[in-house]
Amino acid sequence: MNEQREVIYRYRDRVLDGEDISETAKTQIADAIERLSDEYMPSDFVEDWDLDELFTQLEQIYPTALEADEIDANSANKADLVKELRDDIVSAYEEREGELGEELMRMLERFILLQILDERWREHLHDMDYLREGIHLRGFAQEDPLVAYKNEAYNMFRALIQSIWEEFARVIFNVEVQIEQQNGGGDGQVWQAPVTSTPTRGLQYAGGTAADQPSALAAAAAGGGVPVGMAEAAGYAADATGEPPPQVIETRVLSEEEKIGRNDPCWCGSGKKFKKCHGATA
Repeated sequence: MNEQREVIYRYRDRVLDGEDISETAKTQIADAIERLSDEYMPSDFVEDWDLDELFTQLEQIYPTALEADEIDANSANKADLVKELRDDIVSAYEEREGELGEELMRMLERFILLQILDERWREHLHDMDYLREGIHLRGFAQEDPLVAYKNEAYNMFRALIQSIWEEFARVIFNVEVQIEQQNGGGDGQVWQAPVTSTPTRGLQYAGGTAADQPSALAAAAAGGGVPVGMAEAAGYAADATGEPPPQVIETRVLSEEEKIGRNDPCWCGSGKKFKKCHGATA
């Protein structure tokens, strides 16, 4: 576990230090494509290949420039095809960098890899706990539990590293990037991944303080002339600026026969009980 942790932390340190990992990324995603090719082309015999499914999987990772129909089954060679696929994804990666720009591409590489590393490493730690809990059962099969644990842990860690770069390839080619210019022609740049983000999570607001932005509606209401139906809207505006919402005063006219109770709303429209308003001086 300590050896595995050191490998993962070396990756994280490189990312956090801002190191350029583009060459490492190209090599690793090319290796991921080669492993995928071996899965659907298990031998050198074309009869054992499943090119249609292979290219279906490839298209889910990156925009391939090759097509299964273009491959001549009679003269196809596995080694040449694998090399062509490796070159194709590296070329697509460089095109992606040209599309986004070198600076933004470096930021994306570091951000995406760091997120995937942390998530997959946590999952791996849970899997290692499960393995440790049940590894003693290998003794019933005449296996040394310690040796079995080390072998299983090594295989799981290899699978972890491979899955990290496979997911990295899927994200880097399919993430949607949005360039936002700051007010005044600034060159701020951000990226978003709408697949995993809520519609409002990426929204940002920048402006002055509330005191610097008085509500015109609230100001008009304070000066009178605001219809009753607009009072609620003025309240919302006041919430945003810190100003109290304007109150609409309704004065009741009492007849000589009408009497008002001490706990009834005061006739002046203040909203207070009669006994705490005009009734207090009566």
